[in-house]
Amino acid sequence: MSDLYVDGNLKVSFVPAIANIHAPTTTELNAGTGLETYITPTGLQIKATTASVDTSNLASTFTTQGVGRRSFAITVEMKRQSPTDTAYNLVPYRTSGYLVVRRNLTSATAWASGQNVEVYPVVTGERELAPPVINEVQKFVSSMMVTTDPDTAAVIA
Repeated sequence: MSDLYVDGNLKVSFVPAIANIHAPTTTELNAGTGLETYITPTGLQIKATTASVDTSNLASTFTTQGVGRRSFAITVEMKRQSPTDTAYNLVPYRTSGYLVVRRNLTSATAWASGQNVEVYPVVTGERELAPPVINEVQKFVSSMMVTTDPDTAAVIA
């Protein structure tokens, strides 16, 4: 059994339109902007949480729980670059789109039918500029709010 490596094995794009998030097309994904060369090594943060539902009753002496609502907190830390500053200009406040993540294939591998991807319908929050730090590149953080149910196990059509 071998371990899966993260380094170089993530493809991340911000896509303007996807008709069916459960089966995005390669045409739709290729119309997006690749972000993996802008995202810092630990800058992709997609935190899933699941709430619990109290299912116990008055006669019970034990608290039982069921699975409740899910949510994602998404932040993406990216580098600023000149002269075009592509990533920064892509995600101003209230930009709607889809954050698409593919794991476990090299980032250089093109989108292709049958690949598994995560598709998050999002709207962006205000970009947060990182404080200046010596010996580091300029960075910013984009918070992304999930606007409708995502598909974390979509398959490219």
